[in-house]
Amino acid sequence: MSPLGFNDPLSAVASVVTGVAIVLSLIKYYLYLTCGHFTSSRKMEGKTVIITGANSGIGKETARDLAKRGARVIMACRNMETAKQAQDEIVKETGNQNVTVLKLDLSSQASVREFAAEVLRTERKLDVLVHNAGFAETFRKTQSVDGIEFTMATNHYGPFLLTHLLIDLLKRSAPSRIVVVASELYRFASVNLNNLNPVGSLPAYLYYVSKCANIMFTRELARRLEGTSVTANCLHPGMIDSGIWRNVPFPLTLPMRVIKSFFKTNVEGAQTSLYLACSEEVQGVSGKYFMDCKEASLSAGISDMEKARKLWDESAKIHLTFKMVQEVLEEIMAETGNTKLLIKHIDISSLASVRAFAKEIVATEPVIDVLIHNAGVAQGFNNKVTSDGLEFTMATNYYGPFLLTHLLIDLLKRSDQGRIVIVSSKLYQFASLNPANINSINPINYFSLFPIHLYNLSKFAEIMFTQELARRLRGTKVTANCLHPGVIDTGIWRNVPFPISILFKPIQMCFRTPEEGARTSIYLSVSPDVEQISGQYFRGCKVHQLNRRVQHVARQHDLWEASKKLVKLTADDPQI
Repeated sequence: MSPLGFNDPLSAVASVVTGVAIVLSLIKYYLYLTCGHFTSSRKMEGKTVIITGANSGIGKETARDLAKRGARVIMACRNMETAKQAQDEIVKETGNQNVTVLKLDLSSQASVREFAAEVLRTERKLDVLVHNAGFAETFRKTQSVDGIEFTMATNHYGPFLLTHLLIDLLKRSAPSRIVVVASELYRFASVNLNNLNPVGSLPAYLYYVSKCANIMFTRELARRLEGTSVTANCLHPGMIDSGIWRNVPFPLTLPMRVIKSFFKTNVEGAQTSLYLACSEEVQGVSGKYFMDCKEASLSAGISDMEKARKLWDESAKIHLTFKMVQEVLEEIMAETGNTKLLIKHIDISSLASVRAFAKEIVATEPVIDVLIHNAGVAQGFNNKVTSDGLEFTMATNYYGPFLLTHLLIDLLKRSDQGRIVIVSSKLYQFASLNPANINSINPINYFSLFPIHLYNLSKFAEIMFTQELARRLRGTKVTANCLHPGVIDTGIWRNVPFPISILFKPIQMCFRTPEEGARTSIYLSVSPDVEQISGQYFRGCKVHQLNRRVQHVARQHDLWEASKKLVKLTADDPQI
């Protein structure tokens, strides 16, 4: 007999298994008893509700319940086939014929705008907007069609844009409600305001980040909606056995099967969404976080309203930028008749974004004939530091182009006559750079009474880079030249601080137009006159002399080697 009193090992195993099963059953029963249930019979006739991701999971159950209550339900879904099936099922079960399906891919800004335009065209009111759709990936890194990390695009940026586009309709329908499905998993992450498009990060972690962003967005939204009778609240639905876990790879799927046995059902998971959408108890309540149909506390870190405001501002910039670029694309196509134009996202200040952009280009393009480094930024008195630890102006104007050139050099070498064109500036003359001094090439703690010194320094580095690049490309068919476009009235001067901005106004009247400023870039890109010219500096489509300080060959070499370390070039990256 065993020490535990069993006559044989099989009896012992059977008893242990039975005991474990009983314990697990008790845990499951406890979770059921403590699960919040929305038991109100309140009707929703005359109310219009939009639910994103309503074709499956808790979104589908939310749509089913609201349809039973008599609401007009708009199911906003990416997969139209499963959405139609869910619609038919809900209509048949509830008898509510006022259930419709509209196409919405939250990861695509164009799709969000098309969906919103259709809603504004057909709907006279909107009482409840439920941001339910969500995406979770484990290891596979993907980007949206707009070049935004896919998890963040779907879970945060899409809902952010959709709310903006529908907010006037919600205000006209007040009292109205916005419900955001977040998650307790936000506690395992934080939003990095210096890298709001984290294309190189682990997607599993970014799901947590997106839920953190959901809550910050909800709180800032509620603050901005004070006095409008539009409320915004977010919630944790519980751990749900829904389609969001479909991307968990083998062998992680094995323990997930056991864990899922403790998950809520989709019906249980929908209860807090329904509570916030319907309950009279939360009429007028806004900016709160709920679990199991009750208000829950948030961590101290996510309660920082200043950080929430900054997230809002930066998120708005991303959407505004895309809209502006799309309009420019359409304008150029209409004027030239050339439809071979593409928009690709790149944040040249982010090494991860540069690598993601280059990876996509290498995967889709067989050759590059011309690479024009035109992007630039000019800060005011204050400098910023990127998530890579680089000074922002230098990262944007110099280190980003330096890395991108390396990553694309093999495609340029495939061209019959590849050209690299770098837009610099004669303002380089007011700077100097010593590669032996890390504070000179990465001035993260720099402060100057001269507000554009860092801009001048970056232009100095660009010219040194151009000449060293040209030397290293000798014997290839690729040339590298830089240029001064003239002083142009472009957005690069938007960061000049007050009161200097006042003095800038009359000076800007003497600036060249962007069209005039582009002439030398075009000349270096297409003119046969410069086919064999490399390592030169151009102004007004002519070669101009540079001062001796910027032509120091040894320092150009040292800057190159130091830059390779700062942008983290590896032995696996293309070498020049």
